Amino acid sequence: MTVTGQRPQDFTFAAPETNACPYPFYAAAREQCPVYELPGGIGYLISRYDDVTEAVTDPDRFSSHRPRFGAGDPEFEAIEAQGYPQVPTLVTNDPPEHTRVKRLINRGFTPRSVTALEPTMHELVDELIDSFTADSISDSTADSTAATAAGGTVELMTAFAMPYPTRVTGRLLGVPVGDLGRFQQWADDIADSVSTYVSRERALECKRGIVEMQHYFAAQIEQRRGAPGEDLVSQLVAARVGGERPLDVAEILEVIRIFVAGGVESTASLIGSAMFLLLTHPDQLAEVRADFSLIPGMLEEALRMEAPVQFNPRIIEKTGVALHGVELPPGARVLLGWGPANRDPDRFGPDVDRFDIHRRGPQHLAFGHGPHFCIGASLARSAARIAFERLLTRLPVIALAEPAEDIRYHGAFVRRLERLPVRIG
Repeated sequence: MTVTGQRPQDFTFAAPETNACPYPFYAAAREQCPVYELPGGIGYLISRYDDVTEAVTDPDRFSSHRPRFGAGDPEFEAIEAQGYPQVPTLVTNDPPEHTRVKRLINRGFTPRSVTALEPTMHELVDELIDSFTADSISDSTADSTAATAAGGTVELMTAFAMPYPTRVTGRLLGVPVGDLGRFQQWADDIADSVSTYVSRERALECKRGIVEMQHYFAAQIEQRRGAPGEDLVSQLVAARVGGERPLDVAEILEVIRIFVAGGVESTASLIGSAMFLLLTHPDQLAEVRADFSLIPGMLEEALRMEAPVQFNPRIIEKTGVALHGVELPPGARVLLGWGPANRDPDRFGPDVDRFDIHRRGPQHLAFGHGPHFCIGASLARSAARIAFERLLTRLPVIALAEPAEDIRYHGAFVRRLERLPVRIG
């Protein structure tokens, strides 16, 4: 893609107007400043596919040992002191400790364990579809924010895309149905905690929410020690591999936090983006309706087009790094751009901004790369595949209820549709 007349400094990073469609900014950065220093001390954006994949596999130069959320701020530190320390486990860790943690938790995400959860996913999808299909919406619920019977419309993000992965993730963790509302709020708190544009008041609220979640799951951990079940918390408590030190409470809590962030927010983003892309490309929607074997490829293309997590931070920890003529000093913060790299024309061809469910090419980076490839990727893929199989089976009519230009994304780091109103039948 060729950029004409625009420079990366013409865009305000993380501003709502940039978040709505950041791809012209990414293209300008890729073409003109592949290592671009973002204003305001945010860090350096690395936007080319080859640079990103090389950096993510080089922890000696690009370390994951970044500061925890709110580190160094007395008010945030005071809130954190009421909970458990946020210790390095996966996303903020490097080998060999990262390798140890990943080995201990891998058993909870085997293909067999994901397959075993698929009947539950089918059940949860159908329960949610039952709750908003026109035939089941009574007069008493017609004024709900999720759906209205009068127009046969539903706001798909709040009625399905968010509650579905919340219930799947909650079921996997053994969360009672009555606690799912709190669980959803914690997922939102985690997502907002990495945002660059929430208010300080909201950031503090997020910190308090994360501490509340820690105490909730610390109690669950103690219960599982005496009465283990089949859930992931029990598996994390019991995990033993060779002579590796088992996970302690703080480590288990941090793994759960990461899993909630990925399991809920990322899957909700994928479902919303994939549906929006299909509804704005009716020819490809018709193809998928006619052949469900196209769903996995469609989801991969949606992930490439709209990566749920747009960046992954790194720290230049030991010695400076020179890249494309830019000197990155020790201590510099770097954003590895999953979103920008996924639209690199040098890897995906000149039509990178075109949605194509038949696209073939290199692996996108929406789930990361190398040692930090998302451990829950297979679960997210299965959950989304089943969601679309059931939605397209049970809803013969589904179309945007508002003009496409009125549907907006929000978030700089975690990218998700604000809302997705659709007509169903």
